[in-house]
Amino acid sequence: VCHAELNAIMNKNSADVKGCSMYVALFPCNECAKLIIQAGIKEVIFMSDKYHDTLEMTAARRMFDLAGIIYREFKPKCNKIIIDFDSINSRPSQKLV
Repeated sequence: VCHAELNAIMNKNSADVKGCSMYVALFPCNECAKLIIQAGIKEVIFMSDKYHDTLEMTAARRMFDLAGIIYREFKPKCNKIIIDFDSINSRPSQKLV
């Protein structure tokens, strides 16, 4: 099993991710932090830091600090997004039932 960070870096669409920002659901572990640093990513935006007190996350934060990588929690303006898939096939002038 590989973490999403590794998958994103390995399957990137651009030739280079240096200086890019990475959005992740969970704060990266120490192993993913190494990959992020090596890839040259400069900012990590995470949704949850629920494992904040673990050794792996403490190590990741230390590595990010030493590498000068900015990390911050994403704070959404709303906590729910609804996607209406039925509206995809309707025209703007049509009313949805």
